[in-house]
Formats: sequence, C-alpha cells, structure tokens
Amino acid sequence: MNILIAYFSHGGENLIDDRIVDLHGNGNTKQAAKELERQLSALGHKVNLFEIEPLLPYPHSYDECNTRSRQEYQDGSIPLINAGPNGYEAYDIIFLGYPNWYGTIPGPIKAFLRDHATEGKTLIPFVTHGGQIFLYSLDAIKELAPKAKMVEGFAIAAPYINQAPYVIKEWLEVHAELLK
Repeated sequence: MNILIAYFSHGGENLIDDRIVDLHGNGNTKQAAKELERQLSALGHKVNLFEIEPLLPYPHSYDECNTRSRQEYQDGSIPLINAGPNGYEAYDIIFLGYPNWYGTIPGPIKAFLRDHATEGKTLIPFVTHGGQIFLYSLDAIKELAPKAKMVEGFAIAAPYINQAPYVIKEWLEVHAELLK
C-alpha cells in the first residue's frame, strides 16, 4: 500500500490563543504531517511527504496573509500550486493536511484536489485549527473529490500542536485496519 501525505501549511505568523506567533517556517500543519510520516514509517508503511506550495507564497505577516486568504475565500479564486508528487497514480491512500481557514479548506488544497484525480483513492483529511475543527472543510473536499472514499482523519488545535504525537498515535491505533 502506497501512502502519500500531501499538506499545505503556513509557516509565517499565525494566530494562536488570540496572539500572533511567528512559526519561523514550521507551520502547525507541517509539524503534524512530519509526525504522521514518522509514525507511519515506524509502523512499516511506505510513505511519501509532499508539501503543497502556492507559486505565489502567502505573506509571512499574519494580517497580510489573512487579507489575501480572505479575498481568495470571498471571490472563490484558487492559487496556482507547485507540480504534484511524482508517481501520484500509484498512491492508494492520501492523507490531506491543511489549516482550517474560514471554516473550510484553503485555496492550495482546492488547487491540489482540482489538479489531481482522486477516483479510487482513499482521502484522509487532517486539520490544524484555532477552534473550528473540520467545520465545512469535509463537505468542500467531498465536493471537489466526489469519487474518492473519504475517511475522517484527526484534528489538532493550534495551541496544542505539541500533542500531535498522541493524537496521531491514537488515530492510527483506532484505524489500523484501514492501513492494512
């Protein structure tokens, strides 16, 4: 079974517990994706990690990033992203990681789903958030990938990103059959 962890993460300034915090390039979703890769590999799975990156990066500043992402959300625009992972067709399971922006998936995730066939694949979304968990994001993914099998993944609140190893371990234990 070939597993891909595709994720988008903003590593600049983020709002955590009502404070703007500079994540110095190591966004919450990136941290969760790397931990997921570590744990899946330790279980003996073949895993590839792929960072979805907009061709025009989001600003480092929280306020400027928020302005751009809000505009994309309001007008429905989707940014161009980097080329997908080599051998995408061979992946059976795709963990799809993202921060919850405006209650849904951010533009780079929309672009990834638009640009990659998902029929016959199992999508497992995981989200980092400031309190909204998945909200409308699962519906947005189903709309963009209607022929994929979707399994709800895990959610990690930004202030508790240091708990990611425990959240992921528990999710993997509960869903062990899925990964066989």
